[in-house]
Amino acid sequence: VRAVTTMRNGGVIVELDSEELAEWLRGPSGRTLLEEQFESTILFRSRTFALVLEYLSIRLQIEYIDFLRHVEAENNLPAGSLTSIRWIK
Repeated sequence: VRAVTTMRNGGVIVELDSEELAEWLRGPSGRTLLEEQFESTILFRSRTFALVLEYLSIRLQIEYIDFLRHVEAENNLPAGSLTSIRWIK
């Protein structure tokens, strides 16, 4: 565990050292162990990041979910890592 931060709303952010540990904690055995330590039900939320791209063709049909999956595949990103896209001015 790299860092633990307690939020004002009572939530806790746990920053981990590796993706492997994060995947294990999301699994049944890791989740059970973590819930026992906190004596509470655990809700996992992935961190999201905003990304701004310039000079995209306006002909791109970004409203289709397949567009995001195609961008992920073309850029060797894990499936589902892009969650939304929209035009900005």
